[in-house]
Amino acid sequence: MRAVLTLEAAKMPPDRGDVLRSQGIPPHTQPQERVLQLVDRALEMYSALTDPRALYAELSRPEFEVIYRGEGSNEHRTPLEEIIPRAERLALFVVTLGEAVSREITGLFRKNEPALGYMLDAIASERADRAAELVGERFLDELADGASPDPTTRVLAYSPGYCGWHITGQRKLFDFLRPEEIAVTLNASCLMQPLKSVSGVLVAGAGEIHDFDNDYDFCDTCTKHQCRERIASLADGRTARGRTGGCGWRS
Repeated sequence: MRAVLTLEAAKMPPDRGDVLRSQGIPPHTQPQERVLQLVDRALEMYSALTDPRALYAELSRPEFEVIYRGEGSNEHRTPLEEIIPRAERLALFVVTLGEAVSREITGLFRKNEPALGYMLDAIASERADRAAELVGERFLDELADGASPDPTTRVLAYSPGYCGWHITGQRKLFDFLRPEEIAVTLNASCLMQPLKSVSGVLVAGAGEIHDFDNDYDFCDTCTKHQCRERIASLADGRTARGRTGGCGWRS
């Protein structure tokens, strides 16, 4: 199974209130007018500039194990090493919001408009994660193959640069997936271009396989522990939002 998708749902900007909350402004607070204008302008720019697309391809467990080993730089013990043997199906993916929005963010900072640049960057990052979630939903629907899906099955995305999977794992992932088809490339530092892109593996299986303890060596230096939120969300639906972890590289 290999598919190229146009993600129209990811082109839709988030709600203004959601953006404000993501910036630490609670719902009961009335922001200053200039803040509202800044958010609205960033939302308009996002809608005009973004072109969300995705590529994903299913692969076997042995194929993924070779990709995951990468160049031998992973941490000696990682969550995926324990999750993958219990997974039902796997697929590699790359999603991107396109070059225009990333170029605009860079341009805003260069033009000394950091507030607008930061706001657009935050919106684009959230939408890129949403795009990855949409691909996970599509993957899970196709796994059903016309039948009713197992209600216990969940899909989570895991990315190089997080939770012990070294960022150089991008190279073998790209060799397998060839996302140049959707105009995503990898530079010498394993950073994707366009910047607002997400790559990784979609892991489908019973929700319990994704529940792990924060007892890995790198957990001590992680400042976000977003994995806790992801694990908690498994009870609410068939996919969980965002990528695992919070330590390491992020688009």
